[in-house]
Amino acid sequence: MGVILYKSFITVVNPGDRVARIRAQMLHVLYEIGREQFQFRLRYNGQYLRDAFYLEDYGIEANAVVKMVTFSDHRDDLSDIKSVTSSLTMNFDPEKEKIPSVKSALYFEVKHLNRRERIVQDMHTLMYIHSLTLILYVLTNHWYSIFWLLAYLIPMWYMIPGFTRIGGYIGNTFHRRYWFCGINGVIGLAIMAVAIFLTVDIIQDIVTDGCTNWEFEDGCSRRNVFSAFVFGFHAIVLLASNIVCALLLYSFRTEVGDVIERYLVQERDIEDVMKLARSTKTKDKRTAAYEMATMAASSDDNKFRIVAEGGLDVLISMTLCNDEPTQEYSLEALSELITIQSIQDNYVEMGGVRNLTALLHSSNSRVMQEAARALYAICQSDENRHAMAEDHGLTDLAHAARNGSMETQRMIASIFLELVFNSEIRAHLTTRNIPAQALVYLCRSNDPETLRYALLTLELLAIESSDVVCAQEDLLLILLELPIRMMDKKLSILAGKILLYFAEHDQSRDAMLSMSDLKESLLTFARSQDPVLQKVVVKIIFCMMDNKELKDRARRLRLQQVLTYCLDNAADRTVWDMADQGIQVINSDEDTFPALPVLSTFEKLSMGQNSNFGSRTSMRSRTSDSGSQRS
Repeated sequence: MGVILYKSFITVVNPGDRVARIRAQMLHVLYEIGREQFQFRLRYNGQYLRDAFYLEDYGIEANAVVKMVTFSDHRDDLSDIKSVTSSLTMNFDPEKEKIPSVKSALYFEVKHLNRRERIVQDMHTLMYIHSLTLILYVLTNHWYSIFWLLAYLIPMWYMIPGFTRIGGYIGNTFHRRYWFCGINGVIGLAIMAVAIFLTVDIIQDIVTDGCTNWEFEDGCSRRNVFSAFVFGFHAIVLLASNIVCALLLYSFRTEVGDVIERYLVQERDIEDVMKLARSTKTKDKRTAAYEMATMAASSDDNKFRIVAEGGLDVLISMTLCNDEPTQEYSLEALSELITIQSIQDNYVEMGGVRNLTALLHSSNSRVMQEAARALYAICQSDENRHAMAEDHGLTDLAHAARNGSMETQRMIASIFLELVFNSEIRAHLTTRNIPAQALVYLCRSNDPETLRYALLTLELLAIESSDVVCAQEDLLLILLELPIRMMDKKLSILAGKILLYFAEHDQSRDAMLSMSDLKESLLTFARSQDPVLQKVVVKIIFCMMDNKELKDRARRLRLQQVLTYCLDNAADRTVWDMADQGIQVINSDEDTFPALPVLSTFEKLSMGQNSNFGSRTSMRSRTSDSGSQRS
C-alpha cells in the first residue's frame, strides 16, 4: 500500500513480485487521478526500495505499509525528471528509443488495457448475437441445431470474463478466462464447420431447384432460403467470435504492470548512460545518476560494466555537484557498487571515503543518509574501515550523529559499532572526546536500534578505557533514566553494564552519590524482575561501600532500601545472597566492606547474553575481544 498527498492506496502483489510491480500499479493509480507527472520512490522501514529487487528481499509481508516519497523536495525538479528521454510519446517502442520513457510504458499499458476492454465488450456483443441466433435456429429446417448451440452458449455465458481498465476483471469466473478462450475456440470452430456445411448443403438444394420464375417452393422454399441465410450469417458470427477470442487470448498475456516492470528492470546501454553522465546539463546528469543506481541494483554484472566504463570517477564527480537529486542518486549507485569487495577497494584507494564523509555535512537529509549508507558498507571491510578514522572522518561522523535524520543516526551508530570492533581503531577512538560525545548524543534518541548500537559501542569503549566514557557527565543521567524512557529490558541491561564502570570509577562514583534521585533510579532497574539487572544494581551499590565515607553517603541516600527490595523480590538465589550480604555491610557500624571481587571484562560482557541480545556478528566480535582482554 502506498501513501501520497495524505491518501492511501491498496495494491495486490505476490511475495515473489519485484518492487517494480508495486511502482507499476501505483503509476496506473496516479494516471487515474491525473497525477501521472508525480515522480516517486518507495520506502519501507526507512529503506528505499530498488525496482529490480523482490519483495521477499525486503521482508515485505501482507498488509505492509510502503510509503511513497517524491524524488526531490524542489518543485522544479519534478518537471526535469519526468522521463529519461526528452519527448513523451504514446507509443512504447524499445527499438526506436534506446532508453524509453517510463511514461511511454505507462501509456502503452493504458492503451493496451483500453483495447482489451473494447475487445471484451465486443465479445459480449457477439454472445448476444449468438443468443439471438438460437431463436432463429428454431425456425430453420434444422431446428435441432439449437442443442449444440446451447452446448456452446451455456459454458460461454458462465465463463465469459468482464473487464474494465479502471476496475480490472469483473465477476466470479474471471480466473477461468483462459479456459473460456480455449473452449470458445474449439467448440466455436466445430459449430462454425457445421454451420458452413449446412449452409452449403441448403444452397446446393436451392441451386439444384433453380428457383424458376422466383417461385419459393420445393428446394427453393422460403424456409430453405431463410435457413441458408441464418446458418451462413451465424458462420460469419462464429468466425468473428474466434478472431475476437484469439485477440483476447493474446491480450490476456499482458497484465497490469508487465510492460512498466520490464522497463524498470531492463538492461540499459551503459555507453548511452555514460554519455548522459558526462553531459554538462543538470538534467542529463540527474538522469544518468538515477539510471546507474537502477542498473547497479539489478545485478553484479552491471556493477562491473559501470566500473569498466569509468563509472567510479564519474559518480564521484557527480556527488560533488550542486544538484542535490544528482548527489542522492549518485550516492545510491556508489552504495550498490561498493558491495563488491574489489570495487570497494578501488574506491577507497581513490579517496572515496573522504568524499563520503564530506557529504555528511550536506543540508539535504537524503544525501546525508545515502552517504552514511555507503560508509556503513565500507566499514564492513576490515581492510577499509581504517580510512574512516583518518583525517576528519570521526568529526564528520559526529556531525551527522547530531544533525542527521533518525535513519541517518541509526546508520551512524552502527558505523561506530563496526569501527569499535577493531582494536586499533578502538584505541584511537579513546584518545579523542568527539566520538564519545557523539555516542552520548545518539543515546538521547528514541529509536531503540540507534540506542542499542550506541550503548554497545560505549560498552566496548569502556572496556578499552573507562576514563573516556566516565568523563561524559551527561551520559550518567541518560543511563539512569533509560528504564523509564524506553521500557526495554535488553537496553536496560546494556545501560546497567555501563553504569558499573561509572560505579567503579572514583570521580564518576562521587557524581552518582551526589544525585538525590539515585535510589529511585536504581529501584527502577531492580523492579524489572530480571536477575541480571538486579545483580547489576546490587554490584553498583557494593561499589559505593568501598570505604566508610562512601558507605555513610550511601546510607544517607537510603540505598539499603534498594537492597531490601532486591532481597524481598530476588529473581534467583544469587541475587538474594548478594542483597543479603549488602544489607549486612551497609547496616554495620564496623569498618566492614564488601568482599565481592571486581568483575572482569569477560564477566561484564557475558551478562545478559542469554537473552540473545545483539546481532550474531556483534556477539562474535565481542567474544573475540573479551578473549583478548582476558589474555
